[in-house]
Amino acid sequence: MNVPNTLIESHRTTLRKSQVLVIDTGQEGFKDVMEVINSIDQFQSQKVTVAEVHRSPRSYEPDMVVVDIAKVTSSDIEILSGIRASFGDVPVVIVSEALDDVEVRKLLKLKIHDWLRKPIADDELLLAIQSGIRAAKSTSNRVHAVISAVGGAGGTTVALALADVFARKFRKNKSSVGLFDLDFSTGGCGAFLNMSNGFNLDSVAANPSRVDSEFVNLIQQRHENGFALYSFKQPDIVTHLNCYELVLRMLDVVTMHQSHTFLDIPYYDTDWRQDVLHAVNTITVVTELNLPSIKQTLDILASLEELQGEKRAVNVLVNKHVSSWFGGQSISKKKLKELFGETPFHFIPADPNSVQEAMDRGVVLNDVNSSSKFLNALAKFAGTALIRAKVSA
Repeated sequence: MNVPNTLIESHRTTLRKSQVLVIDTGQEGFKDVMEVINSIDQFQSQKVTVAEVHRSPRSYEPDMVVVDIAKVTSSDIEILSGIRASFGDVPVVIVSEALDDVEVRKLLKLKIHDWLRKPIADDELLLAIQSGIRAAKSTSNRVHAVISAVGGAGGTTVALALADVFARKFRKNKSSVGLFDLDFSTGGCGAFLNMSNGFNLDSVAANPSRVDSEFVNLIQQRHENGFALYSFKQPDIVTHLNCYELVLRMLDVVTMHQSHTFLDIPYYDTDWRQDVLHAVNTITVVTELNLPSIKQTLDILASLEELQGEKRAVNVLVNKHVSSWFGGQSISKKKLKELFGETPFHFIPADPNSVQEAMDRGVVLNDVNSSSKFLNALAKFAGTALIRAKVSA
């Protein structure tokens, strides 16, 4: 059974463009600055005066603030301090004439995100705004990677269930949840939910720079339980020359607009996998309790140790676990502790009947059996390991 396109359209939501507040301080060159910003269609810009911000700061909810000043005088410092007080940690980009070292140091003390010297170039301003918004979003928007250790380990089922768990948990506070299926060879998430996406990615793969908020809104499908789905069965994309850039650009935009994004990452290696994992907040490796799966899990954990930068929470889920009265499992819990070292691991009970029915009906597991042991264990894992993730230094 396929979900009608009309139903998919009804569940699609428009991604909110990032809001750039441009503050006019009365400089002669402000018109030129505004023209450059208006030429960048990736953002929604709004022009205001200093007096308007001072009078009603709560009327604005910017993701980025751009301020055009002349020099860093005492009056400019007062203006910038007021902006910082009004908008907290929102990134601020300063545009001005040439500044000396003393003036630059004054800006640094105000925690200015970036400074651009006039005349400004379109690409420089675009990069400054993008990096500022990305840095701000990374502190609140979370990205969770789910990797299958081997084919059939159940990573797709886990990723789907986690996206649904989060969507239901955060429905009241309106936090957005997305599920991005990165296995273009099968499009497993879309197949599981009978939500096939007919958009041909070849057209944008030829020119990945086309990827922006409007494009991501076009390809987004929305499940009736509240999470956004990005899933495509297009095997040719896996070997496309621009697959690397396409994946990273799409992830950059998707994760910027979702409070929580789950990535269903296939078991096979790709040229983009390490770079994607470098940028996520949590990594969950889904495995089974047999020697080939455990060996592959250890290889994945070893590759994660090579990732540079900030640490990220890593967990192993031993999926399809069947408990034994006499502890007769092939690999003991003690042995798993020895193998995985400091990496936490969790057992997820097998529930083949409920999972099979959910697949056959094209629905999430909660719609089949909300009291499923599999689902309860996964919800508990989500609460302790993902929502309140603690990362070791």
